[in-house]
Amino acid sequence: MNSRRFLSLMEALWADLPLPEWLPGAGERSWQQTVAALLQLWQEVGQFGVVIGGPVSWWPPWVVRDPLPQLPSPIDAPEPNLKLRELAREDPWLFTPDLSPESILTPGQTVIPLLPRDPLVEEPFLLVLTPVFSVVAAQGHHPHTRQRGMMVSFEPEVVHRAWQILEQRVQQGRPDRLPFWQQLMKHHPLMEPHVRVLARFSSLLLLGNLAESGSPPARLPPARAENSSVPTTRPEDKQKRRIPAASSPPSHSQPADQGQQNSLSEAELLRALIHEIQTPLSTIRTLVSLILKRCDLPPRVREYVEKIDRECTEQINRFGLFFQATETVMPTATPGEGRRLQLEPIALVDLVRQNLPRWQEQVERRGSQLELEIPDELPDVVSDPKALEAVLFGMVDRIARSTPAGSHIRAQLVSAGELVKLQFQVNTPEDNNVAAAAEPKSPQAIGQLLVVQPDTGAVSLSLPVTQTLFRALGGYLTVRHRAHRGEVLNIYLPRQL
Repeated sequence: MNSRRFLSLMEALWADLPLPEWLPGAGERSWQQTVAALLQLWQEVGQFGVVIGGPVSWWPPWVVRDPLPQLPSPIDAPEPNLKLRELAREDPWLFTPDLSPESILTPGQTVIPLLPRDPLVEEPFLLVLTPVFSVVAAQGHHPHTRQRGMMVSFEPEVVHRAWQILEQRVQQGRPDRLPFWQQLMKHHPLMEPHVRVLARFSSLLLLGNLAESGSPPARLPPARAENSSVPTTRPEDKQKRRIPAASSPPSHSQPADQGQQNSLSEAELLRALIHEIQTPLSTIRTLVSLILKRCDLPPRVREYVEKIDRECTEQINRFGLFFQATETVMPTATPGEGRRLQLEPIALVDLVRQNLPRWQEQVERRGSQLELEIPDELPDVVSDPKALEAVLFGMVDRIARSTPAGSHIRAQLVSAGELVKLQFQVNTPEDNNVAAAAEPKSPQAIGQLLVVQPDTGAVSLSLPVTQTLFRALGGYLTVRHRAHRGEVLNIYLPRQL
């Protein structure tokens, strides 16, 4: 059978509702942390059930051989009505194109060979079935946007889609094992996860403390390059790859060019920090989304969880804008990296109306008001819709954070010849004494891109960088300061001819 007829795992997961949680931009470190957390969850339910993965073995030998960890507070005991004979510890299943002895580390596991052109070869995945929960995680390219990232789901329907797509590989590569594969699903029926499972998964990801229970953390394979093929690292090679501790001083005998490689530019440092911040926030938002799907949440709890979701989304958007700025103002040195802006006709009226509720919520949380005036007819503009939405979000965020409470912000869309103007006019409180006392201090620069507001600690893009972004979007930005009265920001975008 031709493996190219098979769907990729990412395509199968995204093929129907409910959809898995999508974490765009999740790299190797995020993937390894997710795998380690899922393996730890599996241990905490007594290693009952089965782990299935590929295209390399994510589980080291000690996971199966060593005594079970003695946990101070296990997640959940198996369901009381579950018969003891059904609590089986199954050997792992590995789907891989690499059948060399050194790559198959765990004795007793069932190996399903993959053909070289099978899309699973380029999609690391892990599927876990236990008496308490079932979960699937996969890394690869989104089937629609082709953006690289990761999908995770505890939903039984999503796990079942993954199970079906893997069954095709079992039937092709090891038809003799197909009856055993089908028995696994009967022994470990899919079920909705308990809230405590999701909470524990969250803590493992956010804290990263897998040795908390006294058992050794999962020893994962070395991280792959984003576009590399499946590694075939030999055991002796692993001993040669040592990562020095962050606190270790560089050796004086280190070559000069290597020392230069170790020194990060401001753009590289910002990208690394943004990734470190966005990854846990995306994880929190993913878990919050799973919790909000439950129908048995008390109203007060749902209110709190929705607030967490809003805060995470806002911060992810802010740091996404910072990342966009590093790519636009400080382009990467490697050709082909980063996302190029794609200018195209867009309905600015629709974009503004769709984002208005979120903008108003941002402003109202700071104690001010935002109103919008739009004419009945307005021509479309030419810009990059996604990038423009992100930059406008940053503009409103900057206004909300730097404007004294009690201010009134008037947004207005008007036609201006060959351009369309979006104006934000900030009117501070009429009381002159209050306005003078609330006048914000001048922001202080942090490197080339960011500034910090001394009186609030808010971090935002500097005005010159924001203006550069608008120029890249085909327009331009002007700012007029009015002492003790607020400021006026005018955004001009070219209209579609």
